[in-house]
Amino acid sequence: MASPAGRLMAVLIAVCGAAEILPAQSRPVVARATSPAGSFSARSANAKTFAVLPADAELREGDLLVALPHATLQSLDGSVTIQSFADYDGRSPLPILETALLLGPPEKGFDLVFTLDRGRIDISNTKQQGSSKVKMHFWDQTWIIQLDEPGTRIAVEFCGRWPAGTRFQVADPQSRTLPAVPVASLVLLVLKGAGQITSGDTTVAVSAPPGPAVMEWDSVHGGSDQPQKLAKLPDWAAPDQAPSERGQKVAAAIEKFRQARASNPEGAIQQFLESPDPIEQRLALVTLGAHDELIRLGQTLINAKTLEEWDFGITVLRHWLGRSPGQDQKFYQNLITARGYTESQAKTIMQLLFGFAPAQLQMPETYEVLIDYLGHEKPAIRNLAAWHLIRLVPAGKDIPFKPNGTLAEAQKTQSEWQKLIPPGELPPNLQKK
Repeated sequence: MASPAGRLMAVLIAVCGAAEILPAQSRPVVARATSPAGSFSARSANAKTFAVLPADAELREGDLLVALPHATLQSLDGSVTIQSFADYDGRSPLPILETALLLGPPEKGFDLVFTLDRGRIDISNTKQQGSSKVKMHFWDQTWIIQLDEPGTRIAVEFCGRWPAGTRFQVADPQSRTLPAVPVASLVLLVLKGAGQITSGDTTVAVSAPPGPAVMEWDSVHGGSDQPQKLAKLPDWAAPDQAPSERGQKVAAAIEKFRQARASNPEGAIQQFLESPDPIEQRLALVTLGAHDELIRLGQTLINAKTLEEWDFGITVLRHWLGRSPGQDQKFYQNLITARGYTESQAKTIMQLLFGFAPAQLQMPETYEVLIDYLGHEKPAIRNLAAWHLIRLVPAGKDIPFKPNGTLAEAQKTQSEWQKLIPPGELPPNLQKK
């Protein structure tokens, strides 16, 4: 199993370059995209950027795939289909903004081998007859998923996130141990049919509701030995549920984005960033984070024209930080080397992105610091401070704030917050009556 430090080393190799990189032609094709052009973007083992894929694209071992919601791929023999999903409205048990997976080499006895990097996938047995089997890596885990019969469908959600109040620390470059790592969580749910899940030396039988349908795991507590029974599928996972009015709007925006980037990938992102539609803005922001375009994402947040774009952009950045061990260190170094922040300023930004523990939110000092940061010379710091205050203090939601405002405008906002929460006091919603 790969340790968190080992995963960091793999990340650094991917960013800085390995000693030997295999050309695309020497890596086997292991799957094929089965959704229209623009549904997937891929970064191959010998590339630093993502490329938007055409229809019916060949998918090779080592390709890191980022999928739009409802994108599908199939193993070469058609025995397994994987479909991606996202959740912009918080209905799923885990925060899922985008799906990414890394295709592994062919292995005897498995129809497909892959690493689920993040997001939600539905795995389906699409054989004419018999069972299908996949090997799924995630975090430092390896699970074998057997889908017993054609039509069997299993959903998997996986993400990492930083616990609120985690103290940011700079990693010692001489140490192979990170000072802290995010917490990873996984939920597996059988949507249809039955199967078997093997983790380590343990194999358990699972089946769709009513039956033992759910397995959960996290990097702190591990997983339970037995699946949890469910009487029926939860609303977030029901595959045949009719979409809500908002769901229909999201689906229409996704299709519009797919078509746009199939012909002009770069232009599509800019078009959707400038769109007045918050849903379209979200698609562009998620894509920037999913493609590791940190500089552009950060600049977009500083220049955000609407509160919705600014608010969701910070959510995307926090989501990016939790993706795997070492993301925080990469972003910290990016702030210093690419953005020109001092070490002290970069540490402040990191701590604001990590947020505050419940006990800290009961301390007047927390709000004094946030209000003080509203007058900071760096827009990123005052924007993050405002983001926390607006979320934490309902009474301040009407205090004007412009993410792309000047320092003078921010200082006027600061003055209003000082009136609302004088030094040494808690916000009105936390004061004892």
